[in-house]
Amino acid sequence: MNMLASGGPVLVAIILVSLYAVYIFFLRYLKLRNERTDNAELMTRVNAAVRERDLELALAACEEHGGPVARVLGAALLKLPYGRQAVEAAFQEASIQEEQKLTRGLRPLTTIAQVAPMLGLLGTVTGMIIAFGEISRLGTGDPSVVANGVGQALITTAAGLIVAIPVIMGQSYLASRVEAILVDIDRRREELMGNIAQAVASRREDGGARRERASSAGPAERAPSEPERASPVGPERGAVGPDERHAGSHERIEVPATSSSTTRTAD
Repeated sequence: MNMLASGGPVLVAIILVSLYAVYIFFLRYLKLRNERTDNAELMTRVNAAVRERDLELALAACEEHGGPVARVLGAALLKLPYGRQAVEAAFQEASIQEEQKLTRGLRPLTTIAQVAPMLGLLGTVTGMIIAFGEISRLGTGDPSVVANGVGQALITTAAGLIVAIPVIMGQSYLASRVEAILVDIDRRREELMGNIAQAVASRREDGGARRERASSAGPAERAPSEPERASPVGPERGAVGPDERHAGSHERIEVPATSSSTTRTAD
């Protein structure tokens, strides 16, 4: 209590700032710890669904898994039917949103780490002002005259540094966790886009192969039909072939001739 009293109001401000820094650090630490970062299983399921061209299965895998990577992939997969540019735009927008969520709280920690030493310096200046004020009022004969002011200067300086150093370390630790998550998001994005491009290329190859088989099988299927159209299998009803017409004409010619000769013989 004596130290707190000798530190003055500046020391109180430093203590309040330090408490706020501790609160922010543990809040963000717990938030980042609860985020899922084991995305190997997620990518296996999503890539399998993309190869099978099952968009609903891929979205269900992202929703079940959760985490920053799953949210970004889910936002991009929703735009998959609209083309590559729409998917890239969704990736970028979702990545920015996740970065804002993950980095929330890091800026206040950075500010506290910068402000705490400044508050300590302010305490130093105010302590020295108090000390020189006492000297000017009571003289320099008694060293205890300046003890109060010098003590306040030293305490506030030390308090500012004691607060700033751990806050800088905590902020760096949280920033490294966030950076690792963002790098993983970028890596998974490239992996997904590569699998999408591979699936599209394989679909085009399958379509080209089917068209080639259809084009190669087309003439073979049309060849038997052309002779059939040229010469029907059987004569149509009422149609008479050339031989039949020739034979029929001889019969029609011979029958009257036979009848005429028979009539002349009878006569």
